[in-house]
Amino acid sequence: MPLAASNEVFAVPLLSRRRVKFRRIKLFGLTLLTTLWASVKWSEFMPTDISLFMHWFLLILFFLTFGWISLYFWSAVFGFWELVRKSRYEGIKHPAKDAELNAKTAILVPSYNEDAAAVMARVLAMAEDLGKYSEGKQFGFFILSDSTNPEIWLQEEVMWFEAKKQFPQGINLYYRHRPRNTARKSGNIEDFCTRWGSNYKYMLVLDADSLIIGKTMIQMAKLMESNPTTGIIQAPPQIVNAQSFFARLHQFSGKVYGRIVMAGQAYWQAWDSNYWGHNAIIRVQAFIDSCGLPVFKGKAPFGGHILSHDFVEAALIRRAGWLAWMLPELEGSYEECPPSMLDFASRDRRWCQGNLQHIRILISRKIHPVSRVHFTVGIMSYLSSLLWCLLLLLGVGIVVWRYFFPPAYFTQSKELFPAWPIFNVWGTIALFVLSMVMLFFPKILGVLYVIGRGDKQYGGAGKLWQGFAVENLFSALSAPVMMLFQSKFIVEILSGMDSGWQTQNRTAGTLWRDGIRMHWWQTAVGIGASVLIYNYAHTLFYWMLPITLGMMLAIPLSVLSSRVWGKKSKQRIFTIPEEVHEPDILQSSKRHFKQLEQVIADKDMLMLLKDDIYVSIHIYLLAINGPMPDFGSDLIKRVQHKVSLLSGGGEENLSLDEKRYLLYDEKLLQGYAVLCK
Repeated sequence: MPLAASNEVFAVPLLSRRRVKFRRIKLFGLTLLTTLWASVKWSEFMPTDISLFMHWFLLILFFLTFGWISLYFWSAVFGFWELVRKSRYEGIKHPAKDAELNAKTAILVPSYNEDAAAVMARVLAMAEDLGKYSEGKQFGFFILSDSTNPEIWLQEEVMWFEAKKQFPQGINLYYRHRPRNTARKSGNIEDFCTRWGSNYKYMLVLDADSLIIGKTMIQMAKLMESNPTTGIIQAPPQIVNAQSFFARLHQFSGKVYGRIVMAGQAYWQAWDSNYWGHNAIIRVQAFIDSCGLPVFKGKAPFGGHILSHDFVEAALIRRAGWLAWMLPELEGSYEECPPSMLDFASRDRRWCQGNLQHIRILISRKIHPVSRVHFTVGIMSYLSSLLWCLLLLLGVGIVVWRYFFPPAYFTQSKELFPAWPIFNVWGTIALFVLSMVMLFFPKILGVLYVIGRGDKQYGGAGKLWQGFAVENLFSALSAPVMMLFQSKFIVEILSGMDSGWQTQNRTAGTLWRDGIRMHWWQTAVGIGASVLIYNYAHTLFYWMLPITLGMMLAIPLSVLSSRVWGKKSKQRIFTIPEEVHEPDILQSSKRHFKQLEQVIADKDMLMLLKDDIYVSIHIYLLAINGPMPDFGSDLIKRVQHKVSLLSGGGEENLSLDEKRYLLYDEKLLQGYAVLCK
């Protein structure tokens, strides 16, 4: 059982509560002092002829924006120091090398309209890697499908059947398709816990694109065994299999800079770490007892089911007294990245809505203070874009206003001396330069750390610095584009627009027509702002050019960065060790994908239903999946009519909803399958 949340006595012999408290005081103290100092300077540098309201409004915007930068900077500094000092995180009890693993772990793979062959290939690769170890028999895989596309649903079942033939002995593979995807992924996990949770002590939650090597999965389970008060252990995932320029850039930055950021978070979070929704192991009973998610009153976007459920589940785990760790040293944990800026923004839209929902939880009772910090950081990660946008608009607006309404130097008649308005331009520039240094410095630390380790699998120091330069150039140009996207998201959410839950694109690039359709307004904003600033605030034109240029180039940046720039680019730039010496599990996943893809290649539902075995498997699984969802009588009649036309030689023309019903009606399906032959 967990330790009481109100009277915790942590079983962490290597890390005392006093030390963790001191770490947090150092980090947040330095963040606050740096932000206060910069804010005081900004207050001194601002124009003296603006109103008191505008003065304080600009000061608050600057304080919040700079504070976000300062927290990132100091967290990275402490993370770098921790990495240099030691290779393993202190505090959690590590198991002995000969420790046995007796408890069972379920590996959960939720899937929502994903590429069935790709998902099952990853599962097969992980199972094979687990099969190398005797402890692998303590694990079982669950494919938890929420797919609404009937074609994909049937493909998933076929892939499950084909994968079962190749699965290692002693490791089970289960498949379940949920008729109603209530609460999306969180509801999917809840359904597993309700049905099968009592059979497993731990569950290792993955995403459809996740991969974890067997050694790390076993290590995570043993860590849970050795730390009975722990509820969650998060393994930071590394991006792999990136092909497009955009994805490879994120893959490179995650590998080189990510470890600094992760170490910094682990430094101050300790046993109060967060949960990212995937690549983490969870104590099942702790999850069942404490992680029942609320359904907010009202309509989306702020009402209904919680989208970003992972932060909330971590907070509920901590509120119940269980510990949550994020361990940077857990390697062999992988995921994939969206291939384009538009796909990244589409996912970001859902995350933005989910994080803004957390405002309602932020003020909930009995939430741990550090969990409140996690919620605040998540909310600010999106609000900071809007704050930055407002700060830029107001700054430019003040200069343009001065052009049309010059200051009055003599406010009263018969004054001997004019009242000169003061604006410290060079001081403002100095603060801007300081902000840029604080943003870039953690990345420099990441490069220095890799070079210091003597790791030559990045192509050498020259290639590292080259990748650093190109990544920062692209990030600088794309940052204003993402700022406008995220600002737009917040406005949409506040106006009541729901993001929904779309299927993620993991392979295709952006077409020119899609780039123009989605980025035209950002391009227009960039052009309009450039013309305005050049004509009426010329002194700011070149300082604002990195921002306005990024907006004006939004369309080609988005489209071209989604392309694969030839295989040679892997040797020229953004090289990471996993590309030089590809891990066995990645090779295995690709091999299985090629083999499984051939089974369903160019085969629609009609062709798959010609196979009696696949039809029998589908009917068998219907009993496991649960009751049929409600279908309207009109739809049922249409399906029956179309099937009867097929028997008379008519053409089959079923919509997606009609195909879904057909797959639920056992008798109609059997007759349809016979007619398909």
